[in-house]
Amino acid sequence: MKVYFRELTSEDIPAIKDISKDIWEGEDYIPNVIDKWLQDTNSLNYGTFKDEDKTELIGFGRVKLYNKEIAWLEGGRIKVSYQGKGIGKLQMGYAVEYASKSGVKVAQYDTGSDNLASKALAKYYGFKQKKCMDFVMVNSDDIKLPKNKAFKVDELKANNVRELYKDFDIGPGDEICIGWSYIPLKYITDDHGTWIYNQDAILQKIEYRSFFTHEIPLKNEIWMITYGKPKAAFELIQYTIQEELENKESIVFEVFCKSDTVELLKKIGFNYYKEERFGVILFEKIFH
Repeated sequence: MKVYFRELTSEDIPAIKDISKDIWEGEDYIPNVIDKWLQDTNSLNYGTFKDEDKTELIGFGRVKLYNKEIAWLEGGRIKVSYQGKGIGKLQMGYAVEYASKSGVKVAQYDTGSDNLASKALAKYYGFKQKKCMDFVMVNSDDIKLPKNKAFKVDELKANNVRELYKDFDIGPGDEICIGWSYIPLKYITDDHGTWIYNQDAILQKIEYRSFFTHEIPLKNEIWMITYGKPKAAFELIQYTIQEELENKESIVFEVFCKSDTVELLKKIGFNYYKEERFGVILFEKIFH
């Protein structure tokens, strides 16, 4: 199928939202960020069209240029009625070509470990897996948490954590997981959450906020991302849960961590998505 591409404008927002309403059972985050994305001069927000006049939108995506070295590919969507026709492959090719021509050294994107189509595209376009963080979750009503356990933690802001992360194994490169995405350490800000620390582990907590330009939790979700020794990370997670449960509201806790921490979390009710090992993969393509 032949398709056509052009840069998106604010006039395309209704069509973008029409595609997004059928993604992730209507919980796609794109409608909440598209206005800000279109205002970002360091990115290309592209649309995929079925007609040569480029009026009928059937897909879209974004290439965010962090600097002269990294291009981040995100927000790729295909209209449900056009999925399975190879359009995602064409979109990825367009995004990779744009990143290459922009002069960056690498292109990156993330995907779920069960997304076979996205992983196939990574292989086709020469991306290699760089990192993966396991993902587990539990509803607050199902948590088996010891009551009133005392933990000693330090609360930190973004400007304190950039160097601190280097004390932990975050995998190759300087990117850290921020939930369903990754980001270079130097671009971390307080908009990305709050942090606690106990010498042997660090935890980033992300809650719903009205102002953001990236994917964040829903209003009834709390995300926690941990690095460090499993037992110490487990303590930070328990501390955070205790603090949140004081609100006595039903909350879904979602944790992104290393697999050795997962084994501890299972003891208090956490489990993998679909009860099978699942993670968020960072893919990277190096341009030569």
